Amino acid sequence: METLFSGLLETLIRRKAPFILAILTLSASLFSCGKGNSSGGDGSSDSQADTSLYSSEDNVYHADNDIAMTLKSIADALHQGEQLDSIDYNYDGILTDGTGRPIYTDIQGAPGLWSIKVESPESVSIRNLYLGDLLPQALENYITQSLGLDETHIVDASAFKKDDSENILAYHFDGGYILFETRTALTPAGQEGPLMTITATSGSTDASH
Repeated sequence: METLFSGLLETLIRRKAPFILAILTLSASLFSCGKGNSSGGDGSSDSQADTSLYSSEDNVYHADNDIAMTLKSIADALHQGEQLDSIDYNYDGILTDGTGRPIYTDIQGAPGLWSIKVESPESVSIRNLYLGDLLPQALENYITQSLGLDETHIVDASAFKKDDSENILAYHFDGGYILFETRTALTPAGQEGPLMTITATSGSTDASH
């Protein structure tokens, strides 16, 4: 390729073609562009920066594990009469709200962790693992609004209560129930915070286990 280019260049020089300068300029430009790409590869470093879990501007965690979307999927499965599989739903990690941000921050300042667990083929529980700035009422409102539930869907929660239940609210949807249970806990250092368990179930029998 280099020999062919050299031969073409010599021919143009002999003919004193007016385009020699333009060709030389274009060649130098192409060489410069190629050299720049060789160090950056396919631009993957920029792509990785764009998909980073933390924004360099506000240092805020972003993710796609939206808690309302997860519960919508579970509720739809229960409505269809499907059995819930731990392979599909079990998860320990960060759950987010509609903006892609963690639902709460733990007392160490990290994005709050949750555990999703299939308790039976007809029941799934979602609970926060650590204390932090979780706002149970705000989370309940976000979930119920996302699922199209309101006060008319609230039912008697007595059938779902356990011995250690402190505060439990039950909503009915076509195919099952969503339960919100909140209790107060303390860290060894005496810090107080809410622990919340959200259960989606097809019936009270499974929820009361």
